Amino acid sequence: MQLCVKDASKNWRVVGADGGTRLLLNEPFPNVVLSDYISSEKWKDVVDFDDHLDDVTKDWLNSGLFN
Repeated sequence: MQLCVKDASKNWRVVGADGGTRLLLNEPFPNVVLSDYISSEKWKDVVDFDDHLDDVTKDWLNSGLFN
């Protein structure tokens, strides 16, 4: 599996060891974020559109999830 990104000229290029360029993340390491969300049971707050159809007061866009 290869990670590809679209560059400024809207062409796809491979990122990583095979592509010769490095992928830099501005966010915290994904495993740290995921571990924090699992331990705080934040996953229980995720609402999908089906949940929204059952109860229209639930925000299926999950706008406050990452605050």
